[in-house]
Amino acid sequence: MVLLAVIICKALYFTGKLVGKGSSLPGKIVLRLFPDILERLKLPETVVAVTGSNGKTSTTELIVHALKAGGLSVCSNLEGSNQTEGIATLLLRSATLGGLVKRDAIVMECDERYARMIFDKVKPSVLLVTNLCRDQLTRNGHHEFISDCLHTAILAAGEGVRLVLNTDDPFVAALAKSLETDIGNVMWFGVRDAKIASQYVDIKQYAGVSQHADTLQHADTPQHADASQHTGMYDDTAFCPVCKERMMYSYRIAGHYGSYSCTACGLVRSEPQVEAAMGEGGSLVFGDGVKMNMKFPGVTSAYNFCAAVAAAKASGVVVSDSVRALDGIELTGGRTLRLSLAGREGLLLVSKHENSFAYDCSLSWIVGQQKSCTVLVLVDAISRKYYTSETSWLWDIDFDILADDNVQKIVLAGRYVNELAARFAMTEVNQTKISYIDGLSGLRDHIEKNTAGTLYAVTCFSDKAKLLKEFA
Repeated sequence: MVLLAVIICKALYFTGKLVGKGSSLPGKIVLRLFPDILERLKLPETVVAVTGSNGKTSTTELIVHALKAGGLSVCSNLEGSNQTEGIATLLLRSATLGGLVKRDAIVMECDERYARMIFDKVKPSVLLVTNLCRDQLTRNGHHEFISDCLHTAILAAGEGVRLVLNTDDPFVAALAKSLETDIGNVMWFGVRDAKIASQYVDIKQYAGVSQHADTLQHADTPQHADASQHTGMYDDTAFCPVCKERMMYSYRIAGHYGSYSCTACGLVRSEPQVEAAMGEGGSLVFGDGVKMNMKFPGVTSAYNFCAAVAAAKASGVVVSDSVRALDGIELTGGRTLRLSLAGREGLLLVSKHENSFAYDCSLSWIVGQQKSCTVLVLVDAISRKYYTSETSWLWDIDFDILADDNVQKIVLAGRYVNELAARFAMTEVNQTKISYIDGLSGLRDHIEKNTAGTLYAVTCFSDKAKLLKEFA
């Protein structure tokens, strides 16, 4: 049975590659023919699973690079097919005819909703959860639903799994708290921003304050409003995700990431075993003093790199070796791409649709460059996999970030330009800076003739290829 399953998968995968497809269909077909085939494969000891709301693909690529630099042979689903059939394709095409996956390590990106089904068949030795946040309303609903999905996924992974968790994310910490009696094998990772850290207040010393305070920060605590108070369109962690009492922050790095504490149930930011400090010029300095530079610096990248180093450490690679291996690396996954426009410098930032945290981070990074620029926001499709015209998530994005003097022009484009226009009408952005393109026709010509400065384009995976075609 194993022999036949491997042959079928390899043949289908080879045929699919010829036409630019085949990353999940071979596994889907083989699983229908042989439902228990994955349990029959012989896997290496190191099986790293990566899941969460944001950063899965980029972090997976970084982990693969770190493990390879550590001398390990690795197979991975870097093309992003992260549901059960995609994992099946990965393992079967990497296996010998006898069912042996002849690699030192497997690194598999796993969809957060399908993780339990994957782990029922393939037990990871290391499980990394990048973060949990609002994501794909139509598909995932609220992040508490995804938290429940990951809870059952971790239980399916088994007691022997090493968890690598984002300590700065209270939703991830709450996930771990719910599993304390089941699994205690946790490695925490986190990021510190040098500017925010200089304003740090040790929130643990205020553990006696009332959990019924009317503000996020108690009146008797030192006032660092710029570091500890939330900014943005919503605050999903105003209340503890475990007990629903008031949450307190001593600082926030971005969104709901930061140093938090609940005085009611004791949920608190754990001290990370792997921590990176964000420095000047896009550098990251890890706890042992080893420094690396990010090709495209920012909060999102910092967490991806830190998560990758932590997962590599959990897999046996020394932190300093991983940091040196990832120094200055440019990802091939296409999340950040350079654009060419009539000799002007340009950059495409691929942000996940229906995920306001991803957009907020991209917009904040753009403004943080402090360059005279034009920002293009393109929404032409919502999803690659299902049809929806649901755009309420646009109101979760903090587009007021673009109310900055360095943002000279803003171009809104795509099928949903009217929805974008309505959203921007309710911001502090100077409306005279905004122009509108219905669809994509004439987009390049409009930008060349009516805008100036560095071009930053923000769109999603669904519209990435369309945009690149316009600027080809």
